[in-house]
Amino acid sequence: MVPIEELERFNPWWTKEGVPPGWTQEYRRRLYSSVEPCIQRRQILLIYGLRRVGKTTLMMQVIEQLLKTVNPRHILYFSFDDATFGIKDVLETYQKLILHSTIENADGPVYLFFDEIQKQDGWENTIKTYYDLYPDIRFFLSGSASAGLRKRSTESLAGRILDFTLPPLSFEEFLELNGKKTGSIKKDPDLHKREILPLFYRYLKYGQFPELARETNEAFAKKYLQNTIIERVIYRDLPEEFGIKDIELLRTIIALIGKNPGMIVRYSEIAKNLGRDQRTVANYFEYLEYGLLIRFVYNYRGGALASMRKMKKVYFTSPNLVFALNHNLDRILPFMLENLVACETGARFFYRNSFEVDFVMESEEGLVAIEVKQNENEVKQVQKFREKFSHTTTDGYLLTTEGEGEKDGVRIIPAWKYLLGTD
Repeated sequence: MVPIEELERFNPWWTKEGVPPGWTQEYRRRLYSSVEPCIQRRQILLIYGLRRVGKTTLMMQVIEQLLKTVNPRHILYFSFDDATFGIKDVLETYQKLILHSTIENADGPVYLFFDEIQKQDGWENTIKTYYDLYPDIRFFLSGSASAGLRKRSTESLAGRILDFTLPPLSFEEFLELNGKKTGSIKKDPDLHKREILPLFYRYLKYGQFPELARETNEAFAKKYLQNTIIERVIYRDLPEEFGIKDIELLRTIIALIGKNPGMIVRYSEIAKNLGRDQRTVANYFEYLEYGLLIRFVYNYRGGALASMRKMKKVYFTSPNLVFALNHNLDRILPFMLENLVACETGARFFYRNSFEVDFVMESEEGLVAIEVKQNENEVKQVQKFREKFSHTTTDGYLLTTEGEGEKDGVRIIPAWKYLLGTD
C-alpha cells in the first residue's frame, strides 16, 4: 500500500478545485493539439522525450481539460521518478481509498497518468494486464528514454499503444513563449530581423527548454542545463537503467562530444585514447543515445542500409547542451549552429568521401544537400554534391547565421529564417 498522503500530494484536484496554475502553464506545446483528442480513445498513449522538455506539464494540461467533464476522483496522476512504489501498489491504494471501488465497477472511465514509467521494471506487462482486463481504463504514460521504451511498448503492447515524441522547443514555440506573433513575423521576416536575431542566439544557447525560454541570465541557464539534464542522466537515469559503474567514462564521453559536436565516431580510436575497452566505449555511446542526450547521423551511400554500416557523426539532441559544456562560445558557436540544424531537420545522413556535406535530407522529390557555415561564400561542397548526385538531388542550401542570397545556384539562408520556414 502507498500512503494516502503520497497520492494526495500528486492529485490535489481530489480535495481542491482544478489543477494548481503553476503545474499547467498557459502556453500549450504544438504536440498538445495532437495528444489531447486521443485521450478518450481506448489506446494507451505514450509520450517520451528528453528531461525538462515539458512532458509532465503536458500531462497536467490534459488533466485540466478532463476535469471539465470528468469526476476528479476518476483521474489519477503518479510519478515514478523518485518513488519506491510499484504500479500495482499505487492502483491498490487508489481503488481502496480514493475510488472506494474497483476500477471494473467504477462509474465511468478511469484516467491513469503515469510519469517516468521506464523507472518501473516490467511496466509494459503490468500495463498490458490492466488494459486487457478493464476496458474503461485510459492510460497516459510518459518516459525520458527512447529506444528501450519504444521497443518494449511496441513489442508487448502492439495494437494497444500510440506513441508521441515531445522534442525540445522549436524556434517558433520559443518565440511565442516570448510574446512574439510568429504569423506576422513569417509574412515579413526582414521587418522583424532586428528583434529576432538576439532571440535566435538566446534560443541557440539555452532557449530550447520551456523553463529557460524567458531566462536572460546565462550563468543560471548553464547551471540549470548541467544540473537538471546532463548530471541527472549521468548520475541517475543511465546507471539505474544499465547498472553503469564507470561514471567517469560517461562524463569523459559527454565532454568529448561537447567539445566536438559533429565529430566522426571511431570507437577504436576513442577507446585507445581513453585506455578503455572498445566494446565498453561503444556501449556507453549507445546508452547516451538511449537517454536521449545524443543522436547519430550516418554517411550517405545511396541507401539507408548501406549508409548505416558506414561511418557516423554524433551530435547532442540539443545545442543547448553544447553551450552548457563550454566556456569559449566564439569557438563553439559554429558547431552549435550545425548541431541545431542536425536536430531541427531530423537529418539522418551527411556525405563524406572526397568532399563533405554536413547533411543530406531525403524527400519524396529527391535529395536535399545542406551545409552550415558562418561564411556565405562556402558553397562549393553543395555544388559538388549536386554534381555527383545530379539525377537525384533536387535542392541545396547553405545555412548561415545572418548571410542571405544565392551563389552559383545555391540558396543562402539565415538559419533563423530556415527554422521558421520562411525560406
